[in-house]
Amino acid sequence: MAESSKGDGMGKRKWYDMREFLAFLESKKDVMHIREQVDPGWEINGITRLGLQEHGPAIVFHRIKGADYPMVTNLLGTDRRYLWALGIDKWSDFNEEWVRRTEKTVPWRVVKDAPCQEVRIDGKKIDLHRICNTVWHQHDGGEFPGTLSVSVTKDPESGVLNAGIYRMHTLGRNTLGWGAPEYTHGRQHYMKYERLGKPMPMAVITGYDPTVFICASTRTPPDVDEFQIAGALREEPLDMVKCQLSDIVVPATSEWVFEGVVRPGVRKIEGGFGEYTGYYGEARSNPVFEVQRITHRRNPIFLGAREQWYPSDSALSVGKSSQAVAFKTLRELVPGVLDMRCDVTYEAIVKIDKLFPGHPQQVMDAVWGATYARYKHVIVVDKDIDIWNYDSVHWALSTRVRADRDVNILPRRAGQWLDPAVALREKGWQTGFGIDATMPDDEYRFWGEKPPRTVDDPQIVEKVLKKWGAKLHWVKSAPAARGTKAEGKRAGGQGVRAGRTAQSRGVM
Repeated sequence: MAESSKGDGMGKRKWYDMREFLAFLESKKDVMHIREQVDPGWEINGITRLGLQEHGPAIVFHRIKGADYPMVTNLLGTDRRYLWALGIDKWSDFNEEWVRRTEKTVPWRVVKDAPCQEVRIDGKKIDLHRICNTVWHQHDGGEFPGTLSVSVTKDPESGVLNAGIYRMHTLGRNTLGWGAPEYTHGRQHYMKYERLGKPMPMAVITGYDPTVFICASTRTPPDVDEFQIAGALREEPLDMVKCQLSDIVVPATSEWVFEGVVRPGVRKIEGGFGEYTGYYGEARSNPVFEVQRITHRRNPIFLGAREQWYPSDSALSVGKSSQAVAFKTLRELVPGVLDMRCDVTYEAIVKIDKLFPGHPQQVMDAVWGATYARYKHVIVVDKDIDIWNYDSVHWALSTRVRADRDVNILPRRAGQWLDPAVALREKGWQTGFGIDATMPDDEYRFWGEKPPRTVDDPQIVEKVLKKWGAKLHWVKSAPAARGTKAEGKRAGGQGVRAGRTAQSRGVM
């Protein structure tokens, strides 16, 4: 089983499998078990939708009408569970910790015996409808077991593995529409096989340890093995096992492994489907994954997800992991980059220590030209702005931006296929929209003026905290809030993070 994390003040980050993470969530009272039979046509959708919107627990459906196996949803659908999975305390630590751990990737190790191959299903016994038959949104084109399923492929030229999450629509007993867009690495592997006139071997996994979940969602540079990133985040090699029908390797503790091929030149209509954008994506003609063998653990648990805008598993797993990779790239290219906050695709907010005129514009250019998440909107702010507080960002937008000077528009940029702001004929394109929300110090200096001061009064605040901080129990930055044993210590011991409000009391 996984060991505890190092004594670095952060939590556990090495999970043996999804079951161990679920047991951890049980200890946090953050799992709900539904043992009554549910209808996969609407009840799983509705219950999961409400759970996400209310930042509720992970949900295990034990009896699904027409299916033979239980399913868990909302596994990483809240900020707290995503951060718990990585053993990170708060978002403001996230990017730096990701960069620290992934400075060097950790190669995986191959094992001979794997839990994911305990049971085998072949031939006519394969029936995808009996495994996951959920309709995730009211107007979906059918059953989509592939909402969090990871497609594992191998580049036929370099041999590098790729792990990616793409929508998969059940088309038949053993066939799935494979919705990987052309700009993804998995689809590019397929394009190479197709040019060779050969079927592409592929394995699809689900029910994996949460670091695999997070890394498979990451938008990385080409020829990066996401499983080695998972090893780096775990700070321990990931155990992998060779598939039974190909030389592809997969995480050994996965609940399910679907092995098969994607044949050249074969296309079928799949979709539409409710997407991470919060809108339905169109039906499309896409390649087809032919499942030839299934292996699974004893008493397997399927992992599913309702795609939608935040809060959702995809908004966090895709949005935040890609954010960390983009931050790492950006900091290597541009000086003075301090932090970065991104949503699942379209917006990036970058905090900088502004060093020279044009610095914010250089940041925008790097985001658009060198990162892999295809961000549409880029906002650059000064180091005094808390990018994890939208009110702080909006204050900068309201008080430091002059539109004719600070707004940059770049047409015809590479975009996301699912962008709902783009009509079908223009899919794949977007317009870059950049805002320099830093204080225009250079302009003030040009006119011989001083930039306006903020009213923060940091010297006064520091003096007050030294004298009064222990008594001001409601101040987060006071000594009591930092865990001292001063007289004014907060009630409950967990404070705002736990959702509790300390009771008022006198300080005299």
